[in-house]
Amino acid sequence: TNKQTDFKMAADSDPESEVFEITDFTTASEWERFVSKIEEVLNNWKLIGRTAKKPLEKGELTSGVWEEKSDEISFADYKFSITHHYLKQEALTDKEIKAESEEDALPEAMQDLLSMNNDFPPRAHCLVRWYGLREFVVISPAASSDAVISESKCNILLSSISIALGNTGCQVTLFVQIQQKSRRMYVGACEGPGVRTDFEMIHLRKVPNQYNHLSGLLDIFKSKIGCPLTPLPPISVAIRFTYVLQDWQQYSWPQQPPDFDALVGGEVGGLEFGKLPFGACEDPISELHLATTWPHLTEGIIVDNDVYSDLDALQAPQWSVRVRKADNPQCLLGMDYSTTM
Repeated sequence: TNKQTDFKMAADSDPESEVFEITDFTTASEWERFVSKIEEVLNNWKLIGRTAKKPLEKGELTSGVWEEKSDEISFADYKFSITHHYLKQEALTDKEIKAESEEDALPEAMQDLLSMNNDFPPRAHCLVRWYGLREFVVISPAASSDAVISESKCNILLSSISIALGNTGCQVTLFVQIQQKSRRMYVGACEGPGVRTDFEMIHLRKVPNQYNHLSGLLDIFKSKIGCPLTPLPPISVAIRFTYVLQDWQQYSWPQQPPDFDALVGGEVGGLEFGKLPFGACEDPISELHLATTWPHLTEGIIVDNDVYSDLDALQAPQWSVRVRKADNPQCLLGMDYSTTM
């Protein structure tokens, strides 16, 4: 806050006639108000500083209970929604808090990133599936039709969350949703004592051939982390191939809609109504997903490049199947047929 006070003596010869002109520069800009509002919400949600929590158990991101709370903030006339997503966990005892509390411990989000106990959760927010986080905050346009598209606006939002993280000491990851919401594109940051993780994302229309295998992806990873150690420590990887079957119907669906005129036979009552029609008139399954997973490998154990691959789906140690249902399939006990009766 800057204040400047200018004292000017009037040109009048009268020594008692003094004019004091005060120029006040304390009025905050729209950007400063926006940053201040983010900090206020983080304070209200008690996300300041480091909170000790139990390490995640295997599969907890899927089996646990997720909760969220939201608020609304504004940048000038542009409204944003700020939402806190978190996995509900039991509070630690005083003894556990003392054991977990370390002055230079990594933020919880960075520990979650390093954990391999919850890779590939089947049902979760997309950021949980991509990064394995148990807690994060998302800032996105309040109206579903709005989108942050220009690079300058994206940079302003990134700067805003960086300042808010630095001022509050919050160690929860903050994300900003950019581009159209249907693209599910986020950028963000997480800060701790002497460490910072930036979350970046890029969408490509087509995967470059050199990055279509594990060898190329490891090259990107190694260049990004910029590790000064020589030789570089071996990298652990988790791999999943997902196969999607969408069209397997070579015959028409056998279940036919009931003929109510034939059932009633023109008479009141209908003796056959003791047997209710049941089932779907069309296939209620739209997709079958088969996931083949190698949960924990070291890069030197396998070869996967543009010439040869050890990753044979038939040899994967874990298989899982998922069924995706059709949206509102027509069923015999549905409202359309009951109203006909």
